[in-house]
Amino acid sequence: MAWTEQISPHSWRVRYPTGDGHIASVSGFTTRKAADDYAHDIETDQRRGTRIDPAHGRTTVAEWVATWFAALDLDPRTLDNYRSILRCHIQPRWGSTPLSDITTLTVNKWITELHQRGYATSTIGSITKLLSMLLTDAADEHLIPDNPIHKRRRRGRRSHRIEPEKIWATPEEVVRIADQATALGGEAAGLLIITAAWTGCRWGELAGLHRDNLDLDRGLLIVDPRVGALHESAHTRWLGPPKTASSARAITLPPFLVDLLRNHLQRHDGEFVFTTESGTWLWRSTFIRRVLNPAINGNLDRPNAHVRTYPIRPGLTFHGLRHSHKTWLIASNTPEIAQARRLGHHLHNRVVEVYSHVAPEVEQRLINALQRRWHTATTMVQTHPIAPEPAPRHLTSGIAA
Repeated sequence: MAWTEQISPHSWRVRYPTGDGHIASVSGFTTRKAADDYAHDIETDQRRGTRIDPAHGRTTVAEWVATWFAALDLDPRTLDNYRSILRCHIQPRWGSTPLSDITTLTVNKWITELHQRGYATSTIGSITKLLSMLLTDAADEHLIPDNPIHKRRRRGRRSHRIEPEKIWATPEEVVRIADQATALGGEAAGLLIITAAWTGCRWGELAGLHRDNLDLDRGLLIVDPRVGALHESAHTRWLGPPKTASSARAITLPPFLVDLLRNHLQRHDGEFVFTTESGTWLWRSTFIRRVLNPAINGNLDRPNAHVRTYPIRPGLTFHGLRHSHKTWLIASNTPEIAQARRLGHHLHNRVVEVYSHVAPEVEQRLINALQRRWHTATTMVQTHPIAPEPAPRHLTSGIAA
């Protein structure tokens, strides 16, 4: 049990057993009543099993991170992401801070500062979420009473900044980008971009596409539910399931793309469809840096570049090709259920998802529209070989990742 001791005419302390054979104390009370009340609180918390040793709360965030991170058992990509957030954001601000000193107000102030520095709302959300996970687990280990971020309430402006609209490309722009990518990285690089734009596939679904999952006789690209995507962390790559259960799907290919893919497979006998010249898997960061970005943004600022490229759709990303495909489907009045099936999306309306189906004639209209877009785009590129200046344009409908 806890007890009080007077240590000077106007100072008392509380002493109590810690449960491990030691005696701890808390001093600084100016009246006996305050010390007695604190001692009673300790006894009550100890009976309930909710006692938090004040010394535990002096553990710094850096000390807790070392223990916490070592106990994680997560996907390598997730661990890499956590390391990056901890190193770049959480440790510089909170590393030397004792866990018990983190309050709701200090976290709110930090989040405001992140907004003022120009970080995207989604980035700030990821940073805050990781800090909250750290503090929740610290509370579960009885290092602090609770997670102060749980107490956070939305106050003030709903949005600190206007999010830029997603950048997408027309079919003509995609063809021009693919032509420049071919000059930079070879035929497979250009075809990868064409396939992404005309199927809406994600990077991993194409980078990990096995030739057995192309049924060109039936005009299908199949995303396998078990090994349908290439995953990568900082130092390794592996095949695994696609992003969601809905992402496992069969995508109907327009005739021109069937021909391009068939010719491509006839030129190599590798196991996978899109690879490096040596037949190995592509690294996403390397492909984007060496091929995609200069093919999209141009490299006129690099006079020593071995291939000169011009800006086509500055700011477009590989995922922006997926946005482009979605935009084309909307422009062709493709039903929402057909869009979702093709892109591997899960519809929020469960009734619609269960009872709606894509009739063959709807699928055929979709394929015909994509074929026409290809024919029009290639005709324009052949007629006007010099790419025009990119014009401002906005996405008419958002698309989930």
